[in-house]
Amino acid sequence: MSRIALIGAGPIGKAIADAAVEDGLATSVFAVVDTDAAAGDAAAHRYDATAFEQLDALPAAASGDVAVLTFSSDAFVVATAAEFVLGAGYHVVTTCEDLAWPPPEIRDRLESAARHAERVVVVTGANPGFVMDRFPLLAATASRRVTAVEVYRRVDTSVRRGPLVAKSGHGKSPVEFEAGVQSGAVGHRGLAASARLLAHGLGWPTHDVSESIEPVAADGTAIGLHQTASLETKDGRRILFDLTMAWEIDEPGDRVIVLGEPAVTFAIPGGYHGDAGTTAQGLVAIAHCRRLDSGFYLPTDLPL
Repeated sequence: MSRIALIGAGPIGKAIADAAVEDGLATSVFAVVDTDAAAGDAAAHRYDATAFEQLDALPAAASGDVAVLTFSSDAFVVATAAEFVLGAGYHVVTTCEDLAWPPPEIRDRLESAARHAERVVVVTGANPGFVMDRFPLLAATASRRVTAVEVYRRVDTSVRRGPLVAKSGHGKSPVEFEAGVQSGAVGHRGLAASARLLAHGLGWPTHDVSESIEPVAADGTAIGLHQTASLETKDGRRILFDLTMAWEIDEPGDRVIVLGEPAVTFAIPGGYHGDAGTTAQGLVAIAHCRRLDSGFYLPTDLPL
């Protein structure tokens, strides 16, 4: 049975930590690392754990301990932290979107560090991590000669956490929305990664991904966004992702269409809840830490 070291005391990290203990995948959360001393202290009090403001103060792991890294979406920043905790003897589970399909040099670094430490690194999440990659990959096994996979996702942000509402551009003017897109403050991170994960899982070449993003507006103000990503192989096989995230959107839900023999459609009425889903996928990753050979694992590398 493992213990949890929580690296990043935000809502997603705490939800995964809570669920790991509740579901019997961990005995306790014994350490919390956060550069925000107040957030770290509050989380440490919640778990009767020890708080640390710097990662290098984290004590060495006992056998089976898992570090849950949920503090950043930046691949380089999270990879650097992952290398440190691997060296301290921890398995790593992270929800970093940019690590779902990292640059080759970062993937090689983490693979090498994990093998050297005889530990695993698992990248997980709801999206990327499940609803637009692992789930469509599973759906595609229902058909042969697959020529296209399309995923349509409509998210009602009024029932989601504040950071996601901000990323959707809610309340911004057209000028503010465009500035947010350019700075990276507006827009969903991970669509291109999910497209490449799905193509890789299908055995297709992972060509460049085309993306677009535009506001969903009401009375001249953004209430959300419409974002697409597409990948097409030279022989015409294609992946299309269509994501709308908006405040009180009509008919939220997810739909996966596989064009093959036979053609199939799978739907999730109401949609796969990203926050609760990330928690569930985090637990899957924690459970796999004890089962996998040492190394670095993308979401679609996990057994379906």
